[in-house]
Amino acid sequence: MKCRLLQLLLLLSGILVAVSSRNLDPELESEFNANYIEQVLRNMNPSIDPCEDFYAFACGNWSANYKDTQNYLDMPGYLDYKYNAQLLTVLEKQHLQGGIYEQLLAYYVSCRDLKQPALNELLHRLELELQLEWPIFRGNQSEMWRNETQFDWLSMLAKLRAYGLNGIFIKQDVNVRRENGTHYVILLAPQPSEAPPLTEQEIHHLYVAFGLDMQLAKKLTAKLMQLEWRLKNVKRDAAVSEMYELNLLQLQQQLPQIDWRHYLKMVLGAPPPATQLLQVSSLSSRYLEQLQTILAESSNETICYYIMFKLLYGLSEELPVGGNRKMSCVLQLRGHMPLAMNYLYEQHYYKVHRQRTDAALQRLQRGLSGEFERLVLENNLQLNGEEQSLVLEELHTLRLKICNMPRDLQMKELTAYYRDVQLQPNDFYGNKLQLLRFYQRREQQQLKNQAGSFAAHDYYQQEPLLARSSSPVKIFQNAVVLPHAYLQLPLYDARLSVMLQHAQLGFILAHELQHAFDLFHIVYDARGNYNQTGVHLLEHFGNFTSCYTRGNSEQLLLSESMSDIVGLRLAYDSYFNHRQRVEQQQSVEDYTEEQLFFINSVQFLCANMERIMIVNTTRDVEHGLHNERVNRNWPHHDQFAKTFNCTPGQAMFQPKPCRLW
Repeated sequence: MKCRLLQLLLLLSGILVAVSSRNLDPELESEFNANYIEQVLRNMNPSIDPCEDFYAFACGNWSANYKDTQNYLDMPGYLDYKYNAQLLTVLEKQHLQGGIYEQLLAYYVSCRDLKQPALNELLHRLELELQLEWPIFRGNQSEMWRNETQFDWLSMLAKLRAYGLNGIFIKQDVNVRRENGTHYVILLAPQPSEAPPLTEQEIHHLYVAFGLDMQLAKKLTAKLMQLEWRLKNVKRDAAVSEMYELNLLQLQQQLPQIDWRHYLKMVLGAPPPATQLLQVSSLSSRYLEQLQTILAESSNETICYYIMFKLLYGLSEELPVGGNRKMSCVLQLRGHMPLAMNYLYEQHYYKVHRQRTDAALQRLQRGLSGEFERLVLENNLQLNGEEQSLVLEELHTLRLKICNMPRDLQMKELTAYYRDVQLQPNDFYGNKLQLLRFYQRREQQQLKNQAGSFAAHDYYQQEPLLARSSSPVKIFQNAVVLPHAYLQLPLYDARLSVMLQHAQLGFILAHELQHAFDLFHIVYDARGNYNQTGVHLLEHFGNFTSCYTRGNSEQLLLSESMSDIVGLRLAYDSYFNHRQRVEQQQSVEDYTEEQLFFINSVQFLCANMERIMIVNTTRDVEHGLHNERVNRNWPHHDQFAKTFNCTPGQAMFQPKPCRLW
């Protein structure tokens, strides 16, 4: 079979789209592509009718080839696992010396060698800074808590904000101004109503785990759940749901229930000026007065317990748990020190491929952008000149950031960036608190609106959960960040044929490109400023949304589906509208080139769906389950039914595909 594939791929490589610029030996390239397509075919289940269940047809045998369900359940999970394993290999060699390498190794060793991860140790480490004894640790539980009469919940929350605790009673974030997307301000809001709740069973169990007897644990749990219930049922003022901007002096006058200067002084580490700009969202005197009443009617001990358990819920994600301790430690490092870990991977794996791969990716991105520009100028949406200009300016300034790090980053620059971090190989808890503070300090420093360690578009600071993700993402700064993990097989290699590059990574990039113009981002211009023209442009999406939302109305799902449908079209047209055939197109294993395109476009979503449905851990509320997503969106491509000869009445036949742009 491989010989036949190689022979047929020699014919396919005759499609002259940017191939000549890669200067690869045609025969070696064809053998490489033959091996790749052979894997694609192994992942398929050809016994399934593609017009009845296209996902099962394209991915039905994937789980037979990727059997390690302890470490991954889908292709994105496999890529993440492979990337973590590569980083682990470097760290385990322990020959890293000098600069940031010693810091990375210190944290990794402290995490790997931790005997029994314990949240109470993190609580003990925080007592000195908070200047209190947690009530759970007092020697005699029948005695009054020593801090009962000297407890300032606002100061406590401000100090814990430095370790990432947020959204308790009030929420403080760093945001950009609506009128100036490069200027950072403080954002204040009430406790989110959708915050994960404390549950009675879990709280009671934790009290007992800390050593309290059952009767006392039940009594304290009841008090805590009463406070939780009252906070959940605080009345929100609908009249102030919109975000507005004011300075600190005005804030104190409008919302005097909180000493904002006192709170922000501790959060920021310095007294804020009276002219400090802030944004306020859904925060009202009515909310704060209710909050004051609720807290005044609760004991300080109960309030402290409430904060403590919310803190424990957050910190529980920071301990290395699970079956594979080493991989867990690598993942933590990726979240805490993403720039250093990106540098580590760059030096040991990607550096030798960067020039060739970056050039291929930029060509791919230019082709996708050019195809989208063509659609905008065709003007199916009947945009006016101002609306077209808004879209095209954003498109022309959209950046593809290949690996989130400055180009040609030097060790001395990296060491300077982490100069305030001093990690020790035998102090996991101290290291953890240092790195939590480091991220929050960097986050709050953006409020100075001064030049940072790197140029604005050289490195994008991301929250830890996003920083440790391997998936490409469109970020607010009008860039698509493409992490290292997706730039390797079985997903991508610059040696792949142009069709295969367009089908899989091309689709992924086109999907992210479209997020610049989805329901949430279209209202911001190329500079990140809120733009009324974008609001008016949304009205042109009406035909698509009414077409698509006959079965799906969720806004997140709609934006993701829009990006799927348009992204698939861009990737398809970017290749098939511009190829030059030197001879008649040939099939591979009885599949046409168009069929191979659609099949390959799905394979990055291949998964062990049976296992996913059992464990129910990877449901993506934004995209939906992989199989549902593919079968819902792929038939909206106007060539899909024709390519697979689907007919009316079949599940994948879409009589009127929904079109945007």
